[in-house]
Amino acid sequence: MECCELTFNEALAIQPQMQPCAAPLNQRDFLSIAPHLQLQQQQMMMPALNHREVLDLELPQKDLLLDHREVLDLERSLDHREVLDLDDRVPQRPPQLPDYFACSNECYVPLQDRQGMSLDEDALIESAEEVDFEPASQSNPYEAEMVDTASEPAAQVSNTEKLMCDMDAEQDAYVVAQQKLLESSFQPSLPLSAIAGDDQRGSCEDLHSLPADVNCACIAYATAPAKVPTTSTDKGNLISKIEARRRAKRSVEDRNIRIFFSSTFKDMQEERELVAKKVMPEIRAQCALRGVTVNQVDLRWGITKEQSESGNTISICLSEVDRCRPWFISMLGERYGWCHSENEKDELLTKTFANAVAKFPWIMKYTDRSITELEIRHAVLNASQRERHALFFLRDPHYVHKGYDSSDFAECPGSAAAAKLLRLKGEIRCHGNTAVDYGTPGDFVNLVQQQMLSLLNEDFPKSVAPSPLARERLAHDAFARSRGNIYVGGENYVFQLNCFIATQQNLPHPQPIVVLGDSGMGKSSLLSHYARRFEEEHRDIFVLEHYIGCSGLSTDLGKMITRIINEIIDFFELQDRVVPADLPGLKEALPEYFLEASRRGGMLLITDALNQLEDRDAEELQWFPARLPPNVQVVASCLPEGVSAQAVQTRGWRTLLIHPLDENSCCQIISECMKECSKSLSYSQMERIVNTPQVVNPLFLRTFVDEIKVHGKFETLDLRIAQCSHARDIPELFGLVLARIEGDLQRAVSSSVGPCLVLTYLARRGLTEGEMMGILGLSQVAWSELAIALADLLDSKSGFLNFTHDYVRQAVVTRYVTPATTTLHRKKLISYFRDMSVCARSCEELPFHLQQGAYFDELAACITNTTIFFMLVEEEKFDLYRYFRACSTQPTPAQRLVQRVRETCQGDFKKLHTAGKFLQDMAFYVEAEALLKESLAVTLLNFPATHPEVANSKDALGYLYRLQARFEKACPLYEDALQTRRREFGEESQEAAASMCNLAILYRKTGKYDKAEPLYVGSCAIRKKVLGIYYPETGMSENGLGCLYQDQGKDKQAEEHFLTALNIRERCNGPNHPDVAMTLTNLASLYLAKARYDESERLFTRALNIYENVFGENHPDVAHTLAYLAGVYVEKGRYLAAKPLFERAIAIKTTLLGQKHPEVAQSLSDFGVLYSRMRDYDSALSLYRQCLAIREEVLGMEHPDTAQSMNNVGAVLASKGDFTEAERMYLQALHITEAKFGKNHQNVCQSLLKLASLYQRQHRPASDIEPLYRRALDILRQQYGEVHPDYALCLNDLAVLKFNSGRAAEAEALYLQMLRVYEQLFPPREDQQMHPDLARAHKNVAAFYAAVGNVAEAQRHSTLAATA
Repeated sequence: MECCELTFNEALAIQPQMQPCAAPLNQRDFLSIAPHLQLQQQQMMMPALNHREVLDLELPQKDLLLDHREVLDLERSLDHREVLDLDDRVPQRPPQLPDYFACSNECYVPLQDRQGMSLDEDALIESAEEVDFEPASQSNPYEAEMVDTASEPAAQVSNTEKLMCDMDAEQDAYVVAQQKLLESSFQPSLPLSAIAGDDQRGSCEDLHSLPADVNCACIAYATAPAKVPTTSTDKGNLISKIEARRRAKRSVEDRNIRIFFSSTFKDMQEERELVAKKVMPEIRAQCALRGVTVNQVDLRWGITKEQSESGNTISICLSEVDRCRPWFISMLGERYGWCHSENEKDELLTKTFANAVAKFPWIMKYTDRSITELEIRHAVLNASQRERHALFFLRDPHYVHKGYDSSDFAECPGSAAAAKLLRLKGEIRCHGNTAVDYGTPGDFVNLVQQQMLSLLNEDFPKSVAPSPLARERLAHDAFARSRGNIYVGGENYVFQLNCFIATQQNLPHPQPIVVLGDSGMGKSSLLSHYARRFEEEHRDIFVLEHYIGCSGLSTDLGKMITRIINEIIDFFELQDRVVPADLPGLKEALPEYFLEASRRGGMLLITDALNQLEDRDAEELQWFPARLPPNVQVVASCLPEGVSAQAVQTRGWRTLLIHPLDENSCCQIISECMKECSKSLSYSQMERIVNTPQVVNPLFLRTFVDEIKVHGKFETLDLRIAQCSHARDIPELFGLVLARIEGDLQRAVSSSVGPCLVLTYLARRGLTEGEMMGILGLSQVAWSELAIALADLLDSKSGFLNFTHDYVRQAVVTRYVTPATTTLHRKKLISYFRDMSVCARSCEELPFHLQQGAYFDELAACITNTTIFFMLVEEEKFDLYRYFRACSTQPTPAQRLVQRVRETCQGDFKKLHTAGKFLQDMAFYVEAEALLKESLAVTLLNFPATHPEVANSKDALGYLYRLQARFEKACPLYEDALQTRRREFGEESQEAAASMCNLAILYRKTGKYDKAEPLYVGSCAIRKKVLGIYYPETGMSENGLGCLYQDQGKDKQAEEHFLTALNIRERCNGPNHPDVAMTLTNLASLYLAKARYDESERLFTRALNIYENVFGENHPDVAHTLAYLAGVYVEKGRYLAAKPLFERAIAIKTTLLGQKHPEVAQSLSDFGVLYSRMRDYDSALSLYRQCLAIREEVLGMEHPDTAQSMNNVGAVLASKGDFTEAERMYLQALHITEAKFGKNHQNVCQSLLKLASLYQRQHRPASDIEPLYRRALDILRQQYGEVHPDYALCLNDLAVLKFNSGRAAEAEALYLQMLRVYEQLFPPREDQQMHPDLARAHKNVAAFYAAVGNVAEAQRHSTLAATA
């Protein structure tokens, strides 16, 4: 039953029953009704209007309405509206080069070294390793994309002020040159500072009134261009794109056609044979090129004796004509077909007419006609208009006399049959359908192929052949149409969905809404119906529907995310995007693509049946972003109980519960359904059905009524009603349906019901009708009878047979699926697809069934067949990963692949490269290295050493070495690639800039800063000139320069570049993009080193929120930021708050990166600092030694990070009294540091201080120790100034030295100077508690005064220290 549309007055009538959310009204509609509404009703309608529309209202209650809107934070929501189309705001992104070409993003976050306050405390927080994001092939969606250009390098901008002016000038040029795609209601946002929370927002005018230090932070935050109204052309293009997609959805039928061939049998044997052997193979081949599945319905073997005797001939034939519409091909000679003779009635034919008349009542007018004519009339002649897909081929009458028995080829001249045939041909010609005359069967072949191909070209042009994405889309569209046809919900639910969507449309983070209801309650139908309504009412919003369970592929989480991302890429024309092939990468990428959709106008994602996703993690919704960006809204559905429902409740999503049907609704549905077949039920029968408890479920009720409709005898109808009413649930009711179908069919066909359904259950994507017939060995007639009987249980609209509902699947499992039947039928599937030539279908099904059946040896052989491998790696890479992981055979699949690729792909460097990159993605590094080396060797054989393909191959191999931290092998390859690109594309080309950036990263990782700097500077200058300032790659280069200068201790320059990078990235990507978080983290680390703890904490916290919102809680970037934030807590003395953050960071990194990764080493070191501060030296030493071992093995003995670890180990050893080993560590670290950074670097200072402290504990002469402290103080003063914790620590240690040397006056001056520094660093807290470092300073001063006999001062400072 279709639900009627509600008028607006009817909507208002039921509004009080709704939750207080808005109807989707525009301003004019609202103003027309507002005077007639209560204030509460006005408030309920209000959220559909934006802020400006509210201000424009001419209503006395306007202020109250605005008060109501405060909950939506109007000012903030307007400030956060984003650009509709970022690509039109900045230059078009150029074509992407190979994935290994791209420069990695970098994130450097050092935690400043600290020396303990008290005489025996000596601890260190070392510089953190940067996050080095890999190219797009490693699932990083933010990679650079390069183009061929050549230009003079731009001059380097030396200061922030000049650069900001250049940025403003370039922004103005963009506004003039680019299409203005900001909505007229959008307003740019500018926060009070880069470190402000979301609730601290200001206007652009606030910028110049802020203090200088705040003003600098302001510049770094995203400042959108001045509001630019959307042009009508731009909006029209978007609407046209959506409308074209909608028309295609409405007008293009499923790409699954069934062609009915009609003719008499004896005289058309030759034509039918040619159709099967010549015509259809060519048609199938042409259809395959167009992504069309074709099924030939050929009843040329006639009807079996058993079927004929049952009188089903006409029903089968005419039902098949219906299933094949609009395709119908008729071949007519000089025979009329089976009909009553002139003198007597055929008893069997009479029975056949009688059996068919219930379904086809019109045939009673034609009981004297042949079955062939009935087919033609049903297909064509009964309609008033011609059907262009109906083709008639009329054979030359003289052909029958050429050597054949004329009695088999022609009716007797002058007979009634001959007259009827002549009249039929005349009617066909007059009806206007295509009627072609032909002479011989050979002529027929050419003519029928020509006509059919002409229709195929009109319906399915080659130029628009569907991609795999489009084919999957068709499956979901077909499912949606099937559910829309049986929609029995109420407008009440649609209205509530509209209200909720309207309330969310202006929020910065829209909330999903989930429709809850038991299976069969109509959730899919409601979502399908709502999608159609929403598309009609919102012509400018992209609607994407995904019905989990509609096909064998739709329940796979990886496939679903891949489809969502690809649909966004396709619709918004995001060119040259590489979609990750692994599930973690897909989870990371999904939020980014939601952001892309948000910037380009938004979207509505409709996801049905979350509970049907295949694994528990998927059902727990851990893959779904924690927050949605503006303009991206989600409507989903799931069962009211279970894992998915619990996840929905945990996340706090809104829900809409589908309620059971009431008695009136049940009666209405029963009456409407019975009217379809012109039948009615008695009151008692109706009452019996309505009183069945399960009929409150719409699917149960509809199935129940459908069973009654097909029941043949009224005398036994009450018994059938009783049987159905006793079904305890829907699967049991479907079991009764299956039992009835088996009983209705003839034995030869009924025996195939179970196998057919089990094969459907097992098949991955479903099976085509041709595949099903081939596996079961059924004739066309037998299959037709079976398919007609199962029509309500199996759907083939997408071209593949699948269950119409999950309850059907459950019934099939209960009735037919056992271990024995599963094994038997899976073997049949394997055999069928193994024997099929390698194609997309065999690659889709065969390895899947081999894996499911645990035939791992054959699976390994299958997926390492190079033909299958390269087809899967192109179309089904995600599945290929799973197949490789499933095989534990020897040799491994990776080893087999290397061998087979070498055997079959010799000389094909591209295939060698593709296979090598796949193995690299799978972390089979040894096998990947073998293939990438061979690819490079083949490239060198085929191209000159200076050819770009050689550079690409070297980059690929170098990148693999970089992944493995084999920097000494990667470096020469990167250097050669850079020289080649400079030579081939120019010194200042984009290709050269990308290569320069890659090499710079490598040099910086290996501590070769003198080589890294000119490469970073050069690549940044090229990108500024070629691409402009506001471009992601330019922001990447600025970020890299900041990391480099921070490594070198050039903090002022580092801050300039980080602020510039932050400004660029926020303007290009918006304030909540991961690249923004990366630069925030870099800037926070810089402020931490400068002891600007509050600013550092805010920046780290903001970055952590971005990462968790975008990527979820288990991601490397989240782990890095947790560790950095924990380091801030350590510096602020919040040790208990820091410990769980460190533990969580280490757990995430170890799980994702492995135990011997530099990032794991960094977190171990940072955690050791915490234990050292807490004086748990054994735990600290264990962590520091683990870190040192990893760095020595991975980075080498001469790396600065290794030196830092040596300092850490030495500090703890000194605290434990092992001075000899501690001195050895300190001296080795000092030697490495001076060799890398020179004599005046901050890291040298750290080593000097630790060595001096150690000598003091060993009671060495002051003349050996004081020069070390003085040199350290000079370095610290140059680097940080005198108000810095490290400077204070150094003063403290020098004071101790002076006191122990008997120079108390000098010691007192140093102690008091140290105390003043700490008092400036750590002013009193709100809770009146003193910072631990300041308390320790007072304690040390108190100890000094006590030692010199100044009891009053000693007591005063001790009292102050006790407040910590």
